[in-house]
Amino acid sequence: MSIARIRRPARRTAVAAAAVGAAVLCGALALPAPAAFADGVPQATLSVEAPDSIGFAGRPVEFTETITNTGTQTTTYGLELDTTSDLGTPEHAITIDYKDPADGTWKAFPLEFHWGDNNVTYSGLLPDGVTVPAGGEVAVALRIGAPMGLPHDGASNGGFQSVKLHSGVVALDGSWAGLAQETRTIKAEPLATSLSEVPDAAVAGGDPIEFDAVLDDSTPSDYVNLGNVLFTDPHATVQVRDADGSWRVLEKVSDGIPGDPVGVYLQGHDSGIRAGETTVTRVRVSYDAATPTGATQLSPCVFVNEGATPFRGTTSCGAQSTVQILPPTATS
Repeated sequence: MSIARIRRPARRTAVAAAAVGAAVLCGALALPAPAAFADGVPQATLSVEAPDSIGFAGRPVEFTETITNTGTQTTTYGLELDTTSDLGTPEHAITIDYKDPADGTWKAFPLEFHWGDNNVTYSGLLPDGVTVPAGGEVAVALRIGAPMGLPHDGASNGGFQSVKLHSGVVALDGSWAGLAQETRTIKAEPLATSLSEVPDAAVAGGDPIEFDAVLDDSTPSDYVNLGNVLFTDPHATVQVRDADGSWRVLEKVSDGIPGDPVGVYLQGHDSGIRAGETTVTRVRVSYDAATPTGATQLSPCVFVNEGATPFRGTTSCGAQSTVQILPPTATS
């Protein structure tokens, strides 16, 4: 916890000096008692319970910041928040929301985006401030996220591994600042996608191979507008096993670029996963008799806020698995 007390503004000192001068001219000098002057100086402490991490391109994570009025007068404070992250941070990459105490709804914390020489900042001031009675405290409900774009318009490049959140108690009118402040570093962690126990080889025109596709959300963020994609050879047919044990063939999708692999959506378009969950999908892949022999790849990737163009959004990919395609005459 960081505690700081405001110094008297220069204009307040000037007024006091003028009053002293007037008293001398009138033949009397009456200085205010130090305690009485101190009563008019705003004082506060700030406690920040920020999350240790958020999901990269995920939904926001809730936290609180508590302002304690250590003075003797009810005071309306300003709460200023700013974030600092790497130059690869694009616009619409970071959001902060606050819960309106009047109606309990989440509203956007107004943030301004700025490029610096070696970083990117978002900064803003909580609308209307926070009124705290003397000796009391008020907890402000907040949430911070790294959506990396807008719904169905995710950033396809750029990013950051952490963000520094700086919180400060200031005056709404700018007459005093720096009463209390804290800085926390929040990691940005992506989803993890992987393939488990993929066979080393498959026969062209032969039996399918089976394995697991694993999507792990170990972050504190939920994810929506998610595409969990497996890229394969165009000659491949991909099936997934449903809850009833039956196998379902997935539609192959192309991004329209010649030579690029095709992909299948393992859970369909715009799927989701909750914080802390792991999804395991049983997959089988067969290769037709015309599949060229030699090495081919199976590549897992996830896309968040994919737009109209397939496979264009905030992207995170796992390790590829290599499968050797054997000629139709070979034994699997």
